[in-house]
Amino acid sequence: MNTQGSVPTPSPANARFDPGRVPANPAERGVRKIRRLHVLDDFLGLWLAYGLAYLSRFGFNLDPLRVLAETPSADAAAMRSHYAVSYAISSPLYVCVLFVPLVLLYAIFGLYEGDRRLRHTHLLWGLLVANSAVLAAMATVLFFRKDSWHMRSFLPLVLLLDVPCTWAMRRVTNSIVDRIRRRHGTLLLRSLLVGGGPEAEAVMAQSESGRLKGHRIVRRVPTPASPEEAAELVAAAAAERYATVFVMPEETASDDVRRTILGMATCAGMEAIVLFPRFLRLHNPFEYGDSVHGLPLVHFSMPGRHFAPSKWRNALESVAAAVAIVVLSPVMLAAALAVKLEDGGPVFFRQDRYGVGAEKFKMWKFRTMCVDAESKLAALKSKNETDGALFKMHDDPRVTRVGRFLRKTSIDELPQLFNVLLWQMRFVGPRPLPCADMDPYLGSWQGFRQSVPPGITCIWQVTGRSDIGFDSMALLDIWYALNRNWMLDARIVLRTFWAVLFTRGAY
Repeated sequence: MNTQGSVPTPSPANARFDPGRVPANPAERGVRKIRRLHVLDDFLGLWLAYGLAYLSRFGFNLDPLRVLAETPSADAAAMRSHYAVSYAISSPLYVCVLFVPLVLLYAIFGLYEGDRRLRHTHLLWGLLVANSAVLAAMATVLFFRKDSWHMRSFLPLVLLLDVPCTWAMRRVTNSIVDRIRRRHGTLLLRSLLVGGGPEAEAVMAQSESGRLKGHRIVRRVPTPASPEEAAELVAAAAAERYATVFVMPEETASDDVRRTILGMATCAGMEAIVLFPRFLRLHNPFEYGDSVHGLPLVHFSMPGRHFAPSKWRNALESVAAAVAIVVLSPVMLAAALAVKLEDGGPVFFRQDRYGVGAEKFKMWKFRTMCVDAESKLAALKSKNETDGALFKMHDDPRVTRVGRFLRKTSIDELPQLFNVLLWQMRFVGPRPLPCADMDPYLGSWQGFRQSVPPGITCIWQVTGRSDIGFDSMALLDIWYALNRNWMLDARIVLRTFWAVLFTRGAY
């Protein structure tokens, strides 16, 4: 089996990774610090845009309280003055209301991940799209709230000015950070470069010229000849407290060596930046891709401690699941009735699936196949249209008429809300596979997908669903396991609605 690229190899000892036990990564700490600076930039940029909009409409010498006291309320000048008074006195409220959706959209569009990547992000485009979305939402709310009053052009002008103002604030901050890094080399992240080919030479040249954004390669080693040598190398790198490992192996390097380097690096708290062309061809909408001198790179880093499994996170998802069950109960009752009326069989399908750490649990779905579907599976194995642990085929004769509709609309997955309620699953995570199908892969690199809790939706479901093969699915799940955060989860949930709406890859 071709396992090009680099993904960690699990074992009984590391089948369940605990991010809380992973050493703190200096790279992640640096990203969080600069992310906070960018949030401050965005807040100040919005205030600057608000101030410029106010001055352009009401001038420099306007005293709102004096105007309110002296101007008769009947004439047009008084109306204009009342607007000025409102926008001057209530400005903190307006700025905060606008800032909340803006910062959420910036996060979803990846505008706070810029310092993690080595190439520049499309900042201006992201700012324009986010502000346009907030403007459209605000216009819709004001249209339906007839009792609300606002000058037609004031808040749109604020959002229009917010794009260049925030862009300028970000540019100033980035310039200051870059200058500090150049003058104080200790602020650069100490990095290890593994590889000896032309790709490694290109990355080394970028580091020596000071253009390897935030990183400084202090040591370069050839690609190890065996997994054992790779393990010794990474252990030594962890002892020397490197923040990042650039993995640029030659084409002849063993896949086991690549996986060992990446797996041990991430478990030791080091970020791994890997030359990985295959991964970028999987059409992952959440990995914009990175590059150095035209070389395609992918980041793998264990999630921060703040994203480790915790009771409060599980409780929050349980509350959300309970609310979703109540809201969707009419749909679920209708689906249950339709399944029962079609052939009189059981409404639910329950099956043993693997969860986090390969622990078994019963996953619930609405039954979409005939009652004796399991006994007919062996005869259909030769018609499997995918690979590995997955079985998929168009026009599966075991699927009922009601079941085909439930699959197309993903209504058959709704009972898994009860699994979330019981803390067995989450809303976002690798899809749990049947134990019998996953057993052969628990000791291989694909088994690393079991290192995080399973979910109702995941990356491959919103990129291709049934059209994606098992190896590609496992690669996407592993990338999620090593890069997950609340912003990524929010983006996956939003794209899930889009995938369900157009039933892409569902059958």
